[in-house]
Amino acid sequence: MRMNRPVRPMLTALLALLLLTLGGGCALRDADMPVAEYGVFDLTGWDLVGDGPVALDGQWEFYWDRLLAPEDFKPDLAPPQPSGFMNLPGTWKGYELEGRPLPGQGQATFRLRLLPGPGDLQLALRIIGIHAAYRLWADGRLIAESGVVGLSPATESPHRSLVLARFTSQGVPIDLVLQVSNHAFRRGGLLYPVLLGLPNQLELIHSRIWSWGMFFVGSLLIMAVYHLVLYFLKRKESSTLYFSLGCLLLICYYVTSDPSDWLIKLFILKADPEIIQKISVISYPVMSSCTYRFYRYLYPLEFSRFIQNLCDLRNIAFVLIVLTQPNLVIYTALYWFALSTVLLNCYFLVMLIICVRRGRDGASFLLLGYLSFSAATLSEIYGHIIGFSEESILMFGFLAFVLFQALAMAQRFSTAFTAVENLSADLRTEMDERSRLEREIINVSEEEHRRLSHDLHDGLCQQLVGTRVRCATLARRSIVERGVAAEVSEIASLLQDSVSQAYNLSRGLWPVELAPGEVGASLADLARHVGQSSGVDISYSERLACAPCCNEHLVQLYRIAQEAVTNAVKHARPGRIAITLSCGPNRRLTLTVRDDGVGRQAAGRSAGGLGLRIMAYRARMIGATLSIDDAETGGTMVACSLACAADRTTQEDTDG
Repeated sequence: MRMNRPVRPMLTALLALLLLTLGGGCALRDADMPVAEYGVFDLTGWDLVGDGPVALDGQWEFYWDRLLAPEDFKPDLAPPQPSGFMNLPGTWKGYELEGRPLPGQGQATFRLRLLPGPGDLQLALRIIGIHAAYRLWADGRLIAESGVVGLSPATESPHRSLVLARFTSQGVPIDLVLQVSNHAFRRGGLLYPVLLGLPNQLELIHSRIWSWGMFFVGSLLIMAVYHLVLYFLKRKESSTLYFSLGCLLLICYYVTSDPSDWLIKLFILKADPEIIQKISVISYPVMSSCTYRFYRYLYPLEFSRFIQNLCDLRNIAFVLIVLTQPNLVIYTALYWFALSTVLLNCYFLVMLIICVRRGRDGASFLLLGYLSFSAATLSEIYGHIIGFSEESILMFGFLAFVLFQALAMAQRFSTAFTAVENLSADLRTEMDERSRLEREIINVSEEEHRRLSHDLHDGLCQQLVGTRVRCATLARRSIVERGVAAEVSEIASLLQDSVSQAYNLSRGLWPVELAPGEVGASLADLARHVGQSSGVDISYSERLACAPCCNEHLVQLYRIAQEAVTNAVKHARPGRIAITLSCGPNRRLTLTVRDDGVGRQAAGRSAGGLGLRIMAYRARMIGATLSIDDAETGGTMVACSLACAADRTTQEDTDG
């Protein structure tokens, strides 16, 4: 793909920003952070005040299919034997127990002994997204619960929540007992790490997540509203509508998903967790349909309608499952939906690479954006199906995706605007060239009129005059043959009429015979000859400030007057026509032709109209204004006005 030089560094900078952003969302674990081993988490080497919160990751005691309480672990009782040690965060689905993998549904108890440092300290645990209900004790005191733990779907009440559970450390070991039941989701267990820290530290983490989330949502909302307005301003550009809908669906997905700490609860305090869950699950497939339509509108040759229909059918089927089936079926279907999403992502990437190779507008930006989008979605799919991590690049990936899409659309709009500007410039150049050629044609036409006028005047007219003189001389001689003298006299009279017509034709072809200032004589001559031939009283008058007038367009004014008088005589049935040429105080030369005929409405019924277009064309060529109006006293008035050349002449005389 060819790109101009300013675009390349911008792409490089944006790619670097993308990598830094994605890298910022994937923080690596500190190598010195403690890890639970065989149900014991040693904090003696970790300073919560100086080093910050710590994730209680590692081996927890695992008691399968038992919901044990703290009293079951009293020293005076025989301690229950654990089923094993499970690494958390994790799920018991597939956990090998007695040679057989465990199912995803069921119930279990987890236990961890904390060995804190010396001294009294107020601590807190951050717990999010445990499927599907749980209860947590610290040293026998219930500090957190979500939903109702049960041994069956009938006795369980699933509920996903975010909890900051506070408790006090007095420098002695602390036993954490966690009951978890899951009869509603595909996998049971802890999908996100449990964070231990000071209460203000965990509250700061929560506030920081919500702050970034609001920044992300606000950015998407601005883009959605902006492109929605663009769509309403230009309905044919459907890509802006799909882009706007995609941004709104991204907002819905993000504010109802785990990585945002369910930001929607900041605005809807009593939001139903089940409805939140369904919105989160439905938003993504609908968004994929909008995204496909967005790409297909931009690149219809690369993105197939058949694949679009398959994508829509998949999404409709999944949405129906979400709306009608229980959570267990939904999350089983979500597994297969996620796998098909990986295939769809591959298709998107291949098609965008093809678009880049073919040099499509904005394809490079869209490819970079979809790479970030794919990284975010694949990371989320991995977190929901395979891995367990609270670190999420979802927000950063989506933001980069939307940013690059906006840049691609901006590039397309910029290309379109540039093309329009170039076409406008070409059109102006073409119009200027056309005007120049039209003026040249008129000049050539007038020059040809001048030549024909001179040829008639100096050639045919002189020959006719000579012939007429010889006939007149012959008529004065005595001719013996009877009747010949009368015929010769008649021929001399006809030759006289032919000479007059030839001279009139010569004057009509080129009226200004000597200098531009003598156009008045030509107009007066026009009035006299047309009046004689038509029987209409035609007068001419002039009021000019300059003698002679030096306007270079006087010949065109004569042509307009000639056409106006001819039209009036032919169509208006006038009794009188007045021709006036004046130069008023507004420094404009004005020609008026006024008649007292039947007016424009009655004359308009007559055939014709070409003469009016010719007059308008000539006026436009010399930069004059032409008006044809009804006269106050009846009839029609034709007025043509153009800038007077007196100022220029005066300036030239002064310079001289």
